[in-house]
Amino acid sequence: MYFFEIKQLEDISREYFNLIEDYFKGIYQPGVDKFFQAEKIGYFETAAQTILASLDELEDDLNEFWEKNKSKVIKLTSNTDILKVIYCGGPSPLDGINFIKRTALYMDTLLIEDPLSFLLKTKPIATDRAYLNQLVKHSFNLLDMKQLFFGEGEVPLLIIFPSLIDDRERNGINTIIEKSGDEYFRLLFEREFLDTGDIFDYLSYMKDIGHLLGEIKNPSILFPDTTEKESRLMAMYSDIKESWRNKDIAFGSSLGYKIYGQFLNLGNQVFQAQKLSSQIAFDKQDYWNLYKWDITQTKGIGPDLDSTLLNTLQLDEFRWLEYMDIEKLNLVRNEAELANIRSIIRKNINITVNGLSEDKVKQQAIKNMEEALVEHSAKIDEYSNMLRKKVPTNTLAVVVGTMTSIPASWSLLPVAGAISTVYGIYDYIANTSKIVKGKKQAQNSLMGVLFDAKRQNL
Repeated sequence: MYFFEIKQLEDISREYFNLIEDYFKGIYQPGVDKFFQAEKIGYFETAAQTILASLDELEDDLNEFWEKNKSKVIKLTSNTDILKVIYCGGPSPLDGINFIKRTALYMDTLLIEDPLSFLLKTKPIATDRAYLNQLVKHSFNLLDMKQLFFGEGEVPLLIIFPSLIDDRERNGINTIIEKSGDEYFRLLFEREFLDTGDIFDYLSYMKDIGHLLGEIKNPSILFPDTTEKESRLMAMYSDIKESWRNKDIAFGSSLGYKIYGQFLNLGNQVFQAQKLSSQIAFDKQDYWNLYKWDITQTKGIGPDLDSTLLNTLQLDEFRWLEYMDIEKLNLVRNEAELANIRSIIRKNINITVNGLSEDKVKQQAIKNMEEALVEHSAKIDEYSNMLRKKVPTNTLAVVVGTMTSIPASWSLLPVAGAISTVYGIYDYIANTSKIVKGKKQAQNSLMGVLFDAKRQNL
């Protein structure tokens, strides 16, 4: 991506944040936990209603902003050969910095669909408290990550973009995701249904968790990342019941809303990823599991290598990436170094006719990173050893040679001797500087940032 294209994207981001700050600068406090701030604001009813009233114009302002900038953002992001990744999960990654640290190791830039435009559309169905809580959390989350939308001359780590889906396309996506959801529930209950409406009719008779769990015939596809399915279902039901204006929700129906809602989010991001020629990254394991299940059902083969590796970096084995200094990471990353890191991670990962083995991909990626970090450590040690050997011996030789060649009077110093001594000192300093420079470049490279993070995790 060219410098002037990066500058255009950054100008759009700057205008976006100026707009957000105009609405939230009175209540946003940098460095204070966004979850705490959202809860505190929602606790005071008068303050909450005052803030809600002040946000009435935000949707119109955002619509106007994106109407002006949408086509430019699409053009700038779709016509580049960098590795772009669309975020998929909640409205924005609330574990923002840590999720981005993990993903930044593999991608050039993360595309985040404007979470506030999405949330503003939920006002008719959400309670005032839930609506405000979400707006505050995600707007503050964006403000916390603001610096990452500006790349210091390189492609920014984060790029904000508007929804690319119009009404006609939305209808087509809805048709596709309904088929996926219908198939999911057919397999979950091992029961034939006429359509989506028939599934929701069936779910609406399940008034409690015991009834729902008793009807499930294939529990392996329900939240496969956990054995605590009952607690997950209870948390899901509680969250929906507290957030929606409609309080009369059967327990079974909440599962329908959850699964079809996730399929809708997946369908939207898959569509937009195709438009922007990008991959997809998930901040929640249940999204990744649902995506794998769906793509395997429809294509007969699992996700591709890039998608699998992006998800692999979210696993506990790569938690040490969260120790990276995000500001330093943002300064040292560039397309060449990122391409090198990607090639390291991908090394010796083979795709068979049956697709990828996720576990083998994970083990090989871990091995590749460990070998690269050991190699980097050896390089730093080599520079250090060169300095240890060079400084004591060469310093002594240069100093003694210089001192013995200086006569009582500088005017008596032979010209040839002066040149020899001066150039000897110059060569020594130049060679030593090269070693120091080489060591600093290695330490300040992207691999150096990763090495520091790994060392802090020990």
